[in-house]
Amino acid sequence: MYRNFSRKIIEKIEIGAVDVGIVTLPVKSACLRIVPMFRDELQLVIQASHPLASKKVVTLAEAAEVPLIFPKTGSTRQALEKMFNPFRDHLRISMELGSITLIKQFVAGGFGASVISTSFAREDVEAGRLCLIPIKDLKLKRELGLVYRKDRTLPRAATAFVDVAHQSLRAAADQKLHQANKVV
Repeated sequence: MYRNFSRKIIEKIEIGAVDVGIVTLPVKSACLRIVPMFRDELQLVIQASHPLASKKVVTLAEAAEVPLIFPKTGSTRQALEKMFNPFRDHLRISMELGSITLIKQFVAGGFGASVISTSFAREDVEAGRLCLIPIKDLKLKRELGLVYRKDRTLPRAATAFVDVAHQSLRAAADQKLHQANKVV
């Protein structure tokens, strides 16, 4: 098991040091097979007792007025820099942290807000520590995918993992289709 940022995982797969990876998409590499797996929305995450927590939606300007906690690197960091660029003159980045777990802990402690994938905060929201709020007029998505070399035969364990991932994706898609048909 090798855990790192997407670009590092991709490098390891490209040189053959790692067989299969789960990374943030998009990936631009001609030698890799890419299988989209999971898509999640990014939302503002804030301490449950913060005044903004009572809002159903916030504007980007409102989010920019709160001290922000950014990830140190990665695709979410790049998206945040681009998103908040119009407010850079008065933006207050209170911390830059290396993990989502730390970001959630500091947000829950009242040290600022952040923007993270909704699935990463689900348990904390249900426990009443955090609140997720959509940002008006922004539909930020984070998509994860399975990647591996096109030109190499995968070891048996990696092939089994890819097969299980494919089966899980099909089952999830079938379940969504079934739920959508129930609603109609």
